[in-house]
Amino acid sequence: MTVSAPLSDSATSKGSLSSILSAAVQFWLRSQVERAETLTIEFSGKNRQLLRGEIPQIQVKAQGVVYQGLHLGQVRLEAGAVRLNLRQILQGKPLRLLQPVPVQLAVQLQEDDLTASLASPLLQNAIFEVFAGILPADADLTGAEIQLQGDRLHLLTSPPPGYHLNVGLKAIANDKGTQIDLDSPQLRQNGEANPQTFPRREIPLDATVSIEALTCTQGLLDLSGSLQLTVDG
Repeated sequence: MTVSAPLSDSATSKGSLSSILSAAVQFWLRSQVERAETLTIEFSGKNRQLLRGEIPQIQVKAQGVVYQGLHLGQVRLEAGAVRLNLRQILQGKPLRLLQPVPVQLAVQLQEDDLTASLASPLLQNAIFEVFAGILPADADLTGAEIQLQGDRLHLLTSPPPGYHLNVGLKAIANDKGTQIDLDSPQLRQNGEANPQTFPRREIPLDATVSIEALTCTQGLLDLSGSLQLTVDG
């Protein structure tokens, strides 16, 4: 998605180049998400680099981010070698990336973030796809809840019939790239005494995405890794 952020001549003359770039990048980032409660941007670069639209280093911190219905909690991004169409930006035209950008990211999610994300069709479809053959098709994710206990994620669906799915989460790297390991999924229907245990599963990731760490602790899910932003077509 690209959006335009018109900048007046007076703003161009009075504001520094760094503040113009910061405003343009912030405007563009906000256009990519449905909501961001707070968003701060810091970047470094010499004047001659900025005049060419080159940003050697940029850091972004955001809270309360919602992307395609997914509540992302706290997000930190770091990127380098960013090249922008500065001349067009100064003319009020859309910000565009001129080359792919590698990004390091860290995301922290709380239970409330994950539970709120269950309203997203994107996450609902992913859950039924990933746990096909484990989570029955009649499971109702409306009003469902996610809890993080120890190193396991618990999904509790609304009755009837009501299911309790719990699974361990971790990231693994192999010759196929980085994958998310679902360790010992267990399912118990309301009223049953003992859960049924299923073999572990792996979720392959896109080649442009890598997860370096995935930790599930009491009430928090921390994820760090990297991805690549592509150039607009």
